[in-house]
Amino acid sequence: MKRLNSMKPQVDTSEPGVVHLDHLRNNLKREQLLEERYFEIDRENKILLQKMSDIMRTSSYTNERSKSGPPSLNRDLRKMELMRITQENQKILSRIQKAQPIYNHVEWEDSYRRSATYLKNKCEYPPMGRDGGKMSSRGLIGASLVGTKPSTAGDDMRATASSARSGGFGSARSDIDAGKPRSAPGGMDDMPSGRRHVLKSGKNIGSRHYLVEMVTDGRALAISAYDGDTQRTLELVVSETNHRRLYRDANGDYDLIAQRLRVEGNDLTIDTGSP
Repeated sequence: MKRLNSMKPQVDTSEPGVVHLDHLRNNLKREQLLEERYFEIDRENKILLQKMSDIMRTSSYTNERSKSGPPSLNRDLRKMELMRITQENQKILSRIQKAQPIYNHVEWEDSYRRSATYLKNKCEYPPMGRDGGKMSSRGLIGASLVGTKPSTAGDDMRATASSARSGGFGSARSDIDAGKPRSAPGGMDDMPSGRRHVLKSGKNIGSRHYLVEMVTDGRALAISAYDGDTQRTLELVVSETNHRRLYRDANGDYDLIAQRLRVEGNDLTIDTGSP
């Protein structure tokens, strides 16, 4: 046990004598690389600052280029190509807007109305709605039109002109709410959320230029004409019957329907072509 306690190690694990040397404690190469990198950054910053000072002292960077000559030799060619692409895009947009739908939703609605009428006539008891309750006359979507007094074409064309600055249809009201069928909404407030824009274009109505917008829910047609000079908006709501007549006469082209618009005093009217 004494020999084991007094035994010396074969490997020297004591601190070496060169541990305190300066070149072992400091990495001079790494410090040199950092100094070179900082110097390069300072040089690039000075060059950038010099360029910014030159730009501020001169009139403008564009004037410097214009003095040296035209920026491009094929400028006219690129301009013509851009005009050609724009015209083709306009033609494609026009074809898309004038494309006729494959499915006729108007015929679907007429068929459903006839079926609802047949159902009401054949049922011994009032027909049930989808929610399990009795189906009202409004839920039959047109079954209550039997025996309803239709409105005249002249009454359908009367609308109120508002002096709102915006081009919306929220304040449009027709004068025929009492005489028109239930399926024709009285204004945009009564339209369902499925309305869509069918036309938005500038048109000359009489001697003035208007921005014409047309919105429909598949039944009624809301028309708004905005005059930019007077900042006045004229609005008109066309009933479902006249809307279908105009759509049929114009072969589905709302641009032709817009050509029938007229301004009489402060009211916006449309020529339905009916006697």
